[in-house]
Amino acid sequence: MKGRMRRGTVSAVILLAVCLLAGCIQRFDAASYVKACLDALYMGDYEEYARQIGTSVEEAQQDMEAQVEDSLESAFAGDEMTSEEDKQAYRDTMLEVYRLAKYEVVGSEEDNGDYIVTVSVQPSNVFVDLEAGFTELIQEKVSDGGFEESKTISYLNDYLKQRIAENEYGEATEIQVNVTGDENNVYTIPEEDLTSIEGALFPGAV
Repeated sequence: MKGRMRRGTVSAVILLAVCLLAGCIQRFDAASYVKACLDALYMGDYEEYARQIGTSVEEAQQDMEAQVEDSLESAFAGDEMTSEEDKQAYRDTMLEVYRLAKYEVVGSEEDNGDYIVTVSVQPSNVFVDLEAGFTELIQEKVSDGGFEESKTISYLNDYLKQRIAENEYGEATEIQVNVTGDENNVYTIPEEDLTSIEGALFPGAV
């Protein structure tokens, strides 16, 4: 059970890899770049992100969705019991969770050609104590005689939807994001900084 839960919650981190795509433009606005990255990741808004990295909205969306599918394959590697329908439902549920992200880019400073961007985030409680709560739900189903192991992800989907409906936010905190450029003015955000944002937005997911 613990292993299955870990695969379920860690997918929120796997999706972050898409923002490591580089932004290369003549007049670089680090604050706009970070916001575009976050909007693409969490809100499914690709327009500004595509402009920032010099591609079409369709290509940016296709690339990101392909990486979502890759993360799903990794999350369910070796799982032959969960139906494809439940796997896709899980994908949709995780995207619903991402839409809960509450953030605001509040500042940017240049530092020797690189940038430090400050992002204010409000933590969602959707993943707080998730494993304990979901384990209790499974134990109840086992006690009632209604538990089916092949439906574990379906139970998780239902539980997550309940947590989404009951979502609450905590006090805002500020996270500093490093945006680094190379000699070709290609800028990237370190994966560890994106993971820090993820952990601040969704405590318990990282």
